[in-house]
Parts: sequence; structure tokens; C-alpha cells
Amino acid sequence: MAKTYLEAGIRRGVALFAAVVLLACSRTPAGIIPEKKMQKLIVDVQLAETMTGMNPQYTYPERRTLYQSIFEKYQVTEAEYDSSLIWYGKHLEQYMRMYNLAVADVKRQIEALGDVKPDVAPTSNADSLDIWIFRRYYEFMPQSLSSRVIFDLLPDDPYSSGSAFVLGWQVWGITPDMNAPIEACFKAFQGDTALVAKSTVTADGYHEIYLKTIPTKRVKRVYGYIRLNTADTAFHKIYLDNFTLMKYRYGSPAIAQMDSTIAARQSD
Repeated sequence: MAKTYLEAGIRRGVALFAAVVLLACSRTPAGIIPEKKMQKLIVDVQLAETMTGMNPQYTYPERRTLYQSIFEKYQVTEAEYDSSLIWYGKHLEQYMRMYNLAVADVKRQIEALGDVKPDVAPTSNADSLDIWIFRRYYEFMPQSLSSRVIFDLLPDDPYSSGSAFVLGWQVWGITPDMNAPIEACFKAFQGDTALVAKSTVTADGYHEIYLKTIPTKRVKRVYGYIRLNTADTAFHKIYLDNFTLMKYRYGSPAIAQMDSTIAARQSD
């Protein structure tokens, strides 16, 4: 009898330990699509959006049918996908890790088609340089499943210490009844230090984020996102255009001018 109780206790202990280990290893809460599955799902959704975007003959029902086929392939619902996007959008580190794997997967598929070299983050000793290598124009639409712009620059030669960055873009299509519909986040990594700048867009026009880094460390990576931050589907389209990501060398007159402008705004 004692042996039976002992064996039962051991089994309960093993089961409890396994549950704790599984919980500790889980990176997403219940109801959120796990990273590996979400990575594959994002690849297929992005390829579908690229395909339909390049072919204006696709009707709205045809696009929906295409997306539903992707959800059925991975045995998820559109609501689960939307909820997962929102959750990952609030956990940038996990989203970027997953997104980088998705981008690498897409690159492998492209390279398998022929001798295609991916874009490389530009570097230069010039006082100022536009390092944006992505599309300059985007559209956020109610029927789009990924109304966001993701950028990630990892130069072979890190950017110089103390570099300052200005991410700028034009927006139009925002209506007065939309409450802060666009959220932007910009990060720079310098060794073990991560600097963050965030902004919300509430009106049409030119918008920018200014991020000044530490003078003693080189910048190894800059990345971030601009995303639709509302479930409102009443709008027709939001347009984002004329993207630039200017990098300024430490000590350049442009940085001093921007610091002076920001100080003046804060004193008003």
C-alpha cells in the first residue's frame, strides 16, 4: 500500500514538474498562435498580400477566399490571427524575432528561384545618409490582414557611435473620429543597450521620430514598426508615402539643429 501511494505521489510530482516546465517554456498565452506557427502564417499572408497587391484584378471576395484558405491550412480562425497580431504588436522583441525568421524564410524562397542578392543596409562616413531600403509607399486598408510597416536594418559594419536617426513619412486618409489610429515604434541597439522612441499619429501630414544614440557605442541595429492601432473599419484607406530614414553622424550640424528645435518645443 505504501509503495502504491509512493508511486502515485511520484507520478503526480512528475506531472506537476512537466506542467511547470511547459508553462515556463511557453512564450505565448492561451489563445495566441505560437511563434513558429505564426511565423509560417505570416509568410503565407505576406505572399498573398503581395500577390493580390500586384494584381488589381483580384476582387474583395477573391482576396477573402485566399486568406481563408491560408487560415484553414494552419487550422486557425481570422479572429485568432487578429488577436495574435495585437498581442505580438505589444511584445516587440518576440514579434521581431519571429518576423526576422519569416523574412529569412522568404529570402530563401526568393534565392531558390535564381541568383538574387538581398538588399544590404547602407553604411557611409557622410554626415547624413538616407538608409531606408524598403518601399516608399504603403496602404492601410480595412480588409488588409497586416496593416503595418516593419523595418529592420542590420549593417555589416555598425553605424558610427552617437549616430542620430530621423524616421519620416507622409500620412493622409485619417478622419477626425479616429483616435490615434497609427502607432510607431523605433529602436536602436548599441551593444547591450536598447534605445526606444515611440509616437502616435492623429492627423494627416508629415510625421517623424527622432532617436539620438549614445556617443560611446556603435549602433549595431535599428528596427521598428508603424502599425494601424484601431479596429475601426469605417475608413476607406490610409496612405503612407515618402518614407525616409536619415542617419546623421555624431557632431553634425543637423543633430544640433534638431536638439535645438526639440528644446524649443518643450519650452513652449
